[in-house]
Amino acid sequence: AVVSTQSGHYGRGSNGWKGHLMIPVPKATISWRLDATFDNRILAGDFWAGQKIWKGDKKSVTVLGNDWSAKQKAGSVFKLGFTVNYNEHGPGVDFSTLEITLCWLDGSGCSTCNVLDTECTGAFIAAEAADETTRTGTIQIMPSQCYSKMPNITLSFSDVIFSGITVPADFSSDCAGDSCVVSSERGLEVNEELQFDVCFPAGVMVLGVVFEGEDLCDVQPELFEEPTLAPTLQPEPTEEVLPTEESEFPNGCARYEIDSTWPNGWKAFLHIPIEKDTVRWRIDAEFNKPVQAADWWAGLPEVWSPTRSSVTILGKDWSARQAAGTVFHTGFTANHAEGDNVYIKNMRLKLCWAEGGKCTVCDIVKEACSSGLTLSSTATGESNKMDGVISKTITRCENDMSPITLEFDRPLKRLIVPRGRYVAECSERVCVVSTARPMRVKTGDELRIKTTAVFHHEKGALVGLKYGSEDICHEK
Repeated sequence: AVVSTQSGHYGRGSNGWKGHLMIPVPKATISWRLDATFDNRILAGDFWAGQKIWKGDKKSVTVLGNDWSAKQKAGSVFKLGFTVNYNEHGPGVDFSTLEITLCWLDGSGCSTCNVLDTECTGAFIAAEAADETTRTGTIQIMPSQCYSKMPNITLSFSDVIFSGITVPADFSSDCAGDSCVVSSERGLEVNEELQFDVCFPAGVMVLGVVFEGEDLCDVQPELFEEPTLAPTLQPEPTEEVLPTEESEFPNGCARYEIDSTWPNGWKAFLHIPIEKDTVRWRIDAEFNKPVQAADWWAGLPEVWSPTRSSVTILGKDWSARQAAGTVFHTGFTANHAEGDNVYIKNMRLKLCWAEGGKCTVCDIVKEACSSGLTLSSTATGESNKMDGVISKTITRCENDMSPITLEFDRPLKRLIVPRGRYVAECSERVCVVSTARPMRVKTGDELRIKTTAVFHHEKGALVGLKYGSEDICHEK
């Protein structure tokens, strides 16, 4: 393999310069050729060891080795000197391109390289040569996303790789011409620094390291913020929802009101606003423990589960039809084993309209989240604020944190999240938290986001929490 390196210019004056090329010769040559172009017209130029063929514009030249210089010995360094002269009062002149081609005495062909090429930095770290026949270095890549299998890495060299390259045992390589493709079955995580050593013939430079279509030479890897809570970040509120009067139905569905209790039961009322004329309705209720006896005043039949911990109630003929603009008042009594703490975990209402036959569903009662959010005391003691920390262990590698959806049992003004890292958008009782800019997360990361929910009036409860499509409100 051949690499030509320009040793630099010396004797540079106001109208020209003199220099030389140091060309290592790995195999015996039978001929050589140099092709050069300049960025501006020159007056005169001389390459001392070859026959010069100038183009008419004096901006490019081809130099062919003389008989005595064409044959160079294997292992030698061929020194090719030159001078360049240009107009003293005109623009300066330098090389635009400079290529040298060496043709081998053994008939194996020729090799061309760009003298002005510079070795890759950033993705390649060169090591000191171990011997005269090989070079070694380290390829380093920091992926910006996750891969179950490492994408191929293409290395380009300054010359043809005849004998291939050497990579670690868990990698493989396939070389053709002046490039080699490195592959592996291993996976990659976000921000995981991938490093492996590569050994290749002496006299060759690494010119390119291409990963996922991007040449990483001279590119510094971008680091992404870790998905952890930064207490020093100032809180950033969401856009405040316009204040409203305290609604009779803060959950947007109906009001559940406990009227009286006794050691083994309670009586409660339901107040249901009717938006349009109804043709039927349905209530599904779930208790935390079995109920021994219950009476729903305006519904038949009552269909209980075998464990008597859930029930479905259908509106009777006389109660099924409710007029638009009214409030339907009903209720129930429930009795349970004395000493048990029994309550309704979830209660869902379905109203079906007389016109069009369509139905709407909403939650009268929804159980507060038991996981995913750790509540903390509010320093100010304000009754309309609820502080907490969203906690989530990441189970899969993602290029950006999935949106987190929080649902409360009543409307809120805004949700405050760490400024600059997260943003929150709220509408009525639901807020969605996302990243201000992409934040890569990987398996095992502990996500913690400090939040403050500000309600219009009395603070409510968190009844829904999702990470993407995953329900983390009641994780076991």
